[in-house]
Amino acid sequence: MRTDELIVELARAAGPVRPLPRPSVRLMRWTAAMVPLTALAAIVIGPRADFASAMTQPGFLGIAVATLGTALLSAASALILSVPGAERSALQRVMPLVSGGLWVVALTVLLTTGGEAIERLLRFPFHLACLIEIAALSVVPGGVLFAMVRRAAPLRRAWSGALATLAAVGLSAAATQFICPLDDPAHQLVGHVLPVAVLSVVGAFVGHRYLNWLRRD
Repeated sequence: MRTDELIVELARAAGPVRPLPRPSVRLMRWTAAMVPLTALAAIVIGPRADFASAMTQPGFLGIAVATLGTALLSAASALILSVPGAERSALQRVMPLVSGGLWVVALTVLLTTGGEAIERLLRFPFHLACLIEIAALSVVPGGVLFAMVRRAAPLRRAWSGALATLAAVGLSAAATQFICPLDDPAHQLVGHVLPVAVLSVVGAFVGHRYLNWLRRD
């Protein structure tokens, strides 16, 4: 088939195209729907018994803000990255990682100031309930965000998948903090941050496989 014949055939086969809203608009829609939904799910599961007093602790609130900030920055980056040419700088991909790094640094500072940091980490204070909550609460936000990313034309599929997953599990980790009764930073590093990091890596592989916008099967 000659090139001109191919162009005519592709034009004939093309259907109506619905333009996508800007990434900022799509981010607002995802945030407005998923943040209240995740908060409601956390309420249904049951907040920690000392929820009211925890909300008055600067350290607790700081960790929550860093976790939620990581989630929202990751969602923004995933939606921007899904549109070819929309990413103005690689810094837009790095910012969620910087926010996640601040989350880790804040927990590390709290850990070292509490004494016996190495010993507490070596006990590997991992709790299966936290992993289940983080994974379960991220299913709907992650599924919706993956669908939104795939509706565009992501070229960096692994990055898009990793950032979309980080957004979903970051949001669920923020909610889990209000459920989990343990404030020990050693537990949060092992039981919250580590699952988020591992699931984000898994998301990169999933994104590379399933965020192929050229295949709509």
